[in-house]
Amino acid sequence: MSIPPRTSGYRDELSTLEDEFAEAMSQLYRVGNHLARVRVALERDAGAEGVSAPPPVAAPVPSSGPVVTTAPAGPAPAPRTTPAGAVPAPPQAPEPVRVGAPVAGAAPAPAAAAPAAAAPATAAPAAPPRGPVTAPPAPPASPFAPAPLEPWWQREGVVARLLAVVGAGITLIGVAFLLAIAIQAGIFGPLARVLSGAVLSAALLGAAAVVRRRQESPVGALGLAATGVAAAYLDVLAVTRIYDWVPAALGLVVAGLLAAGGLVIARAWRSQLLAVLVVVGVAVLAPVVGGSEVLLVGAFLLTLTIASYPAQVGRSWPALEVARVVPTTLYAVVAVAAQDDGHEGTLMALVLALFVLATTLAPLVRGLGTRAGLPAPLAALALVAALPALLAGGTEDRPVAVVVLLVLAAAHLVAAWVGPVAGVPALSRLRELSLVVAALALLLLATRGPGESFVPLALLVVAVGWVAAAAGLRSTSVGVVALPVALLALLPATRHLPALVSRSQADRVDAVHVLEAVCVVVLLALVALALRALVPGSPEASRVAVCAAALALPLPLVLGGSVLGRAAGLGDDPAASGFLVGHALATVVWMALAAGLLVRGLGRSEDAGVSVLAGLGLAATAVVKLLFFDLSALDGLPRVLSFIVAGVLLLAMGAGYASALERARRARGAVENPAAQGPPAPTV
Repeated sequence: MSIPPRTSGYRDELSTLEDEFAEAMSQLYRVGNHLARVRVALERDAGAEGVSAPPPVAAPVPSSGPVVTTAPAGPAPAPRTTPAGAVPAPPQAPEPVRVGAPVAGAAPAPAAAAPAAAAPATAAPAAPPRGPVTAPPAPPASPFAPAPLEPWWQREGVVARLLAVVGAGITLIGVAFLLAIAIQAGIFGPLARVLSGAVLSAALLGAAAVVRRRQESPVGALGLAATGVAAAYLDVLAVTRIYDWVPAALGLVVAGLLAAGGLVIARAWRSQLLAVLVVVGVAVLAPVVGGSEVLLVGAFLLTLTIASYPAQVGRSWPALEVARVVPTTLYAVVAVAAQDDGHEGTLMALVLALFVLATTLAPLVRGLGTRAGLPAPLAALALVAALPALLAGGTEDRPVAVVVLLVLAAAHLVAAWVGPVAGVPALSRLRELSLVVAALALLLLATRGPGESFVPLALLVVAVGWVAAAAGLRSTSVGVVALPVALLALLPATRHLPALVSRSQADRVDAVHVLEAVCVVVLLALVALALRALVPGSPEASRVAVCAAALALPLPLVLGGSVLGRAAGLGDDPAASGFLVGHALATVVWMALAAGLLVRGLGRSEDAGVSVLAGLGLAATAVVKLLFFDLSALDGLPRVLSFIVAGVLLLAMGAGYASALERARRARGAVENPAAQGPPAPTV
């Protein structure tokens, strides 16, 4: 039986393709074996022990028909171990069997398969592996690979929102042009204009409701609703300010009802954009409608801020939160600055500050994480809302200012105490922001509470309280606020430097100045303690503060000496006599403090060496003061006493330090060689 020519051509083409495929597979296996040998060589050079390369892969045997690999019968041979660094021998390949060839144990092939069985086959140098050959894994994608940037016009809803906003604006402009033409032609009177505006607003809101039900995307409905609310606001403006048909209070009530309805629609449609447009629109409309009635407009905006709070509960609407608070805060500043004899603006500012603080703190205390899903930086609104109250505290009458500042400081201190800090950046935490507000309120209270002569002392008392709290609580947040407060409070104390060095200024010193000087020394000592507690790894800052406190010790002594001398009537010039006695005491105190530091340096504390250096430096400073200032400025008994007492202290310091140093040396020798202190060892 002869094969048709067309069938014979297909068989020749199939045989050629099989030969080419077998040659390609052989090349791939040769490359795989080469890679395995290279890897083994690299591991051998690197000193890897016990690591063997995978067996080389044998190439398949090309044939004229499909190749089927048969596994050998019987149990699998035991694996052989390959020493490290050696290339394992390739495993024996299973015998390839061509389709149509006889297989052992199988039925003989039909006679038609004889030509296929007789096809020539070329043996490969190695057989294919028994197991699958896995390709090396692809390198993982870098996590820092930039995401592909999407054009802004392809983002979801951007074009639709843009068209809605522009369409709403153009519609309002067209309506305004139509009304202008009608008014010029005498067609529309005032009543017709107002009624047509109301009808247009209702029609737009109705169309928004219909579009929202029919379309899945709310963009078109939002544009219609925003345009309707804006038209209603303009209608309210017309009946209140343009035609004066209704009083401003009634107009604000109507505007508030419109805003409430718009917020209900925005919450139902889950649209922050509509809510922001409604709130901002009525906030801009209120001052225009109210005009010069500042109290009325302020009360309306404060009511709007409070009443619109539920609209964003359970929603992550940060823009609405800003739109609720910022316009009212700005108008509260205007109300506080514009009030004359009344205190309505101050009351509005205080209520606003307390409400915003409460609504900021409440979700945090309830454990809701950030402010009900709002971003953490929005806690700064508590600081913004407190600004009108701080302004009122600085401009109001003293009794009212004291009450406002005390209430504001107490509220923010409570918020700082109970506000959580976990998981929130430091610059966005309510604790730090409330501490800043409380510090500002207390500083203003120090300037408004007592008389002008007591302001520096009050500032120092406030600073002492802040720094003591930072040192006692070991709170970095309190310390960050306390240190600037301390620096600000120390600035007025520099005016006492002339009274420290000039005898002629002694008559101007009074008891309040002495208390200020005492507070300066106490404040510097507390700053040293606070820095030691807050920055334990860097003791240099606390040491600088200790040195500053030591150098400031003559200030209360000299000023106190001037006051006591004038009170006791010492000599012909009592204040100057007290000034001299104070300087003599200052020199003696410096010497005594230097002696104490030297004694401390003999111990085994970590800062023993620093104590010795500080003691020697302070003693040198006292000697310089004694020779260059006391010698010329003091006279009579104070100069004699300062020199004698300082000299005796120096002699005592030298003798005591030498004796203590000898005892310390003996103690160290006893510790290093304990056998030398006992009886001599017996000799044989």
